[in-house]
Amino acid sequence: MVVIIIIPLIIAHRGASYYRPENTMSAFQLAYDQHADGIETDIHLTKDQVPVLIHDKTINRITNEHGPVNQWNFKDLKQLDIGSWFNSEFKEERIVSLEQLLQWAQAKDILINLELKKHKSSHTQIEDIVYDHVKHYNLLDRVIFSSFNSLSIKKLMEIDPSTKRALLTKRHNLKLIDLTKQLQTVGIHIKHQNTNQTIINKYHHHQQYVGAYTINHPQIMRRCFRSKCDMIITDRPDLAIEKRQLYLKQITQ
Repeated sequence: MVVIIIIPLIIAHRGASYYRPENTMSAFQLAYDQHADGIETDIHLTKDQVPVLIHDKTINRITNEHGPVNQWNFKDLKQLDIGSWFNSEFKEERIVSLEQLLQWAQAKDILINLELKKHKSSHTQIEDIVYDHVKHYNLLDRVIFSSFNSLSIKKLMEIDPSTKRALLTKRHNLKLIDLTKQLQTVGIHIKHQNTNQTIINKYHHHQQYVGAYTINHPQIMRRCFRSKCDMIITDRPDLAIEKRQLYLKQITQ
């Protein structure tokens, strides 16, 4: 009998954001130095349609200024300190554009998971803009596009059916299997509390990988390994890699 061992990918959530301010170059570089398999980051468009890496709709939490990202021009945003909220030693950190990240990633062996932030009331062309950037840097083979917004995933499918697309969801429900088929996704990203081996098996049966987010505790990491999860999204890539090595050692002895 052949035993298939699934080795889950370790994806650094907003970079190594347990140790560095999220979605900054220092967080991305540390994740790479810690040998993460990939980096997850979030994309909003600025007022002048520049894709930037920030999780929230507003800049309130990570800067001393206020307002929605889409009401700021990039040249003004990049003047703001986005590191001091985490620790004063990161006061020189500035908001990262998608272009800057892709330039950095080009020569590195690392996956990039781009989460597109498109809200129901939004009519932006974020999918076209982000796709064009990734294509320009010849990184389509190393980028996974993800979103909670199924219309965003559908738009990416229409732009280029060969893109790697993943649907984001908090929890599994029976309709999601059909939706992933319609959207021709390669995977689904689910909140870790709502995954188990039965659910993961359902998606595997339909040729979908399963990523679990956001896992920072060793015990939960081990549970996901045992459940045959394909991807762990974590703020602590170094810890996840350490626990993955221990798990693989145990099951191959």
